[in-house]
Amino acid sequence: MTVGRMSVVRNSDRYFTIAVDEFEDNSIKGILFHESGSGGILFESLLEMFFNMDRIFDQLGCPKQTVQRRQFSGIDDLTPEIKKSSEKERPGKLATFCVFVQYRYYASWQGNIKWVEGDVKISFESELELILAMYLLLTGNDRKEQVNNIMTTCHIAIDTYHSGKFTGNYQNIPSETLEQQVEPVDLAKSLGTFMEYELKNDDIPKYGLNYGQLISSDACTLCRRGGKIASFSVKVLFHEHATWQGIIYWREGRQQQLFRSYKEMIYLIASVAEASAGNGGYRGFMPVRA
Repeated sequence: MTVGRMSVVRNSDRYFTIAVDEFEDNSIKGILFHESGSGGILFESLLEMFFNMDRIFDQLGCPKQTVQRRQFSGIDDLTPEIKKSSEKERPGKLATFCVFVQYRYYASWQGNIKWVEGDVKISFESELELILAMYLLLTGNDRKEQVNNIMTTCHIAIDTYHSGKFTGNYQNIPSETLEQQVEPVDLAKSLGTFMEYELKNDDIPKYGLNYGQLISSDACTLCRRGGKIASFSVKVLFHEHATWQGIIYWREGRQQQLFRSYKEMIYLIASVAEASAGNGGYRGFMPVRA
């Protein structure tokens, strides 16, 4: 018979205060505060914010992660720099949010976010809904725009990467859509925005509506060239639990991995980009074999 150990779980462990100091369309900066620390943790992107929250949840064992995070073979788990601040908990210069993560099911988060200054509380069923809620509150938009079609395929070329921000481009071959990022942008926000591109009636896919391969033999020259440090192809197969599930292919490493949420997909991309940037770009290092 299996015997479980009882542990004291406090709701206060599930709360973070997010002080937002700077905000632009694809950039957010601020400080995270949690009662487990004497100071704050600086973040320069949504991905850094997510990672530091997950890291503290893992240390406390609350809320429990119900699945083990997936990784590419030979690539270490994401380990961005932890930027500690001596500041005590304070309001943000632009906005202050109180985020309560009740569960971490489906490789994602479920809980609610409260905008302190506006006294508005919004529930979320995934990290995608949390991102949307934060940006709607920061921009003052009180409703989500309807998107008729969400891209199910995307190629990602990363030229530079640091602190959850990248330069490079996103591509969707069927609709011949290209979005270049010359200045560093928030990976977690900008990729979701790009894939929620609404296909217009006059956007006739060059390779057909049933385009399903991760990398087509007819792919454009830009797609073939890829990024300077990393290139990925993403295929979204399902939209369940308010997030995405699908396949991501890392071209330089010649590996593919299934992802169960948008957050897990972003972590997979960032872990390779972080390792490749630290090595001055992909150098053909061999995956570690068991």
